[in-house]
Amino acid sequence: MFLVYINDLETGLINELLKFADDTKVFGKVTDWSDRESFQEDLNSLVNWADRQKMEFNVKKCKLMHVGRDKVNFKYTMKGNILQETSLEKDLGVVISDDGKTLSHCQYVCNKAIRILGMINSTIRQKEGGLW
Repeated sequence: MFLVYINDLETGLINELLKFADDTKVFGKVTDWSDRESFQEDLNSLVNWADRQKMEFNVKKCKLMHVGRDKVNFKYTMKGNILQETSLEKDLGVVISDDGKTLSHCQYVCNKAIRILGMINSTIRQKEGGLW
């Protein structure tokens, strides 16, 4: 039902929009001031859409990532608040970095595997020690 409710969210946007459950991502190529203005207009349109639908974006959770080598680091706002910039973001279990390299994701996966192996190891030791 929620997807039907937000089906028209991207109507009139210039940049691309991705929706997954209650997450929304806007992305596009920004190389000059004109592109920056278009992107800001899209953010304003999303806020206006949410207001008309009696919904609200949690602006404190909204983040901005400039990706690529030749980044133009413009500032963007939603509801008068400057969006927080980030260089790393985890999305659906994948760590994405602004330089496009996979090192951060590999480190995340390795650390998670080490934690799981540690938990398995401690469980086996407890079982061998007579606690099970």
